[in-house]
Amino acid sequence: MRILVMDGAATGAQAQAVIACLTARQEGGLSLLATRVATGRGAAEQFPLLARELFAECGWTHAMPELVGVVVGPGSFTGLRASLAFAHGLAAGSGCAVAGVTGGEAVAAALCEAARPSGARALHCTIARRDRVFVETLEAGGASGTVSAHMLDALDLPAGPLLVAGNAADLVAEALPQRDDIHRADLPVSDPRAIAMVALRRLRGELPPRAAVPLYVDAPEARLPMAGLRPPPVMSGA
Repeated sequence: MRILVMDGAATGAQAQAVIACLTARQEGGLSLLATRVATGRGAAEQFPLLARELFAECGWTHAMPELVGVVVGPGSFTGLRASLAFAHGLAAGSGCAVAGVTGGEAVAAALCEAARPSGARALHCTIARRDRVFVETLEAGGASGTVSAHMLDALDLPAGPLLVAGNAADLVAEALPQRDDIHRADLPVSDPRAIAMVALRRLRGELPPRAAVPLYVDAPEARLPMAGLRPPPVMSGA
């Protein structure tokens, strides 16, 4: 099976957006064929161009992916919208399946395995805006549990021991120096193979369904005018 994965969830000027082509082998396992990484604000908006490069490198056309695994969040509003719009565009054009994957689900297998010997609880922590972080819990079997947002100076985490991963893992540990039961897991922030494996499991029905729509934790910052929307101007005929 030919699989395209995209992760445009990272937030901030130093964010990295990852897109990759893989194949699932009949005997099991995944082969990573090619990867591209875009950086900076609006990085995920480069996915259509980067996909063209990837497809040329792999000998694919836009009609050849059979599954798109796309990270749905939590994370960047713009990155999620851009990557999900492109995923659904490919699906509309080629008929491929689209599977949503949370950031926590992508690291769940490795994180829970690392936490098992100590009995620690696994948490996936993601950078949000304005000195805040998203904290995602994981259910048995690797599905996403709850996702909540916290100010770094008012973190409210469950009792430990905790094993944390994600691009905010260091921030979380440093924000709670008084807690010696929080440990950081050394895992890749965005692993195309891990994203593809979760997408495959979801496609096979091994994980609960998840719509490929943005997983928004925060409300949008855009607000309607206090006086409401203005009516359109009346156009008079000549």
